Amino acid sequence: MEATFRKLQGVTSTAVGYCGGSTRNPTYEQVCSDRTGHLEAVQLEYDPLKVTYEQLLEVFWSSHNPTQVGGQGFDGGSQYRSVIFYHTPEQQVLAEASKAKLERTARFRNPIATQVAPAPTFWRAEEYHQQYYEKAGCRV
Repeated sequence: MEATFRKLQGVTSTAVGYCGGSTRNPTYEQVCSDRTGHLEAVQLEYDPLKVTYEQLLEVFWSSHNPTQVGGQGFDGGSQYRSVIFYHTPEQQVLAEASKAKLERTARFRNPIATQVAPAPTFWRAEEYHQQYYEKAGCRV
């Protein structure tokens, strides 16, 4: 997800990290243990004059399977569940409306599993996780 958002015009920075768990400043190994309650997340900063929150939501929905429970693709575990974290009441309204709109389209056979929740503390992941796809030579 980070590499996808990083390519968008108007996204000024991205960081990968962990949200929502019980351990302060967790490590990748702790999060992968599936015992801390954290999930892997991407934190975005963007210029709203160049890209809207609604456009970011569209990219989010089209970049993964929002019906998967307990992981994404080959990545299994609750740390890979699908969540939109919002920072403002306006973002909450837009995220929930976007999810409801997607549910009405019947684009997916299964229900949308993505949660919409207030943004908890974001713990930046280790440096080797930042821009992981680029460092690994992968293309997005």
